Amino acid sequence: MPKDKEPPKEFTTFPFGKFFTKEEVFSYPQFQELHQILELTVKQKNMCLVTGEAGVGKTTAVRTFTDELPTNRHQIIYVGQDQDGGNLSRRLAGALGFQPPRSRAHTWLAISQHLLDNLVEQGKDIVLVVDEAHLLDDLTLEEIRLLTNADFDRNSPLSVILLGQLSLRSRLKMGGHEALNQRLRFRYALEGFSQEETAQYIRHRLSAAGIPDDMFAPDALKHIFLASQGIPREINNLCTLALLKAQALNLPTIDAKLVRQVLDQRELN
Repeated sequence: MPKDKEPPKEFTTFPFGKFFTKEEVFSYPQFQELHQILELTVKQKNMCLVTGEAGVGKTTAVRTFTDELPTNRHQIIYVGQDQDGGNLSRRLAGALGFQPPRSRAHTWLAISQHLLDNLVEQGKDIVLVVDEAHLLDDLTLEEIRLLTNADFDRNSPLSVILLGQLSLRSRLKMGGHEALNQRLRFRYALEGFSQEETAQYIRHRLSAAGIPDDMFAPDALKHIFLASQGIPREINNLCTLALLKAQALNLPTIDAKLVRQVLDQRELN
């Protein structure tokens, strides 16, 4: 054990949680590219499709972007995990500030009228973020598309950002989705980190939490990348388990052996 290394003190906070400050955000090339696309989407009031594997960071990237939009000019509406279009429409109506009618059809009409009135009155720019969009049925996807049509299709009363797994991209290429496919001005497929980005991400989150950024040895970083395939959620899970084990064993450094132990124990649970 190196003399300048001391066993870790008990962690008061873990650096790989869901919630993080602006300073803790890890910026990398794909993240920056996606932000540019989202900026154009909102500026031009278009529709955008963001796809990727579960845990790749779609929601986090979009949330980071929307958090930076001025609240005096934009209203962000987030809906997600709704497989039923009726529930989604009621939630959307509530977010817009009115009681939804009883029927689904009338609710969507009321939403559309509210958006048009807001456009005419030059209210806040509305940004609708639909998470887990791959769970939605075809009718709901079409109803969302219709919300973007205004003034003989010369304008849109809102921006729409659809987030979903890769299956959604393939599904929209099938027959019956031509209109929505054409309306999606921007598409972006978010991928996992490279091996170098994985190491940079881990060191960044450690440093932001006040933990020495070299706590994970190079061989440990490589093992985490291989096991997680660069998926941020998996990286977070593995790093958290490794930190807990290092703390329990009073170890100052996490090496490949400890990561393998974490992986083996994880498989047994």
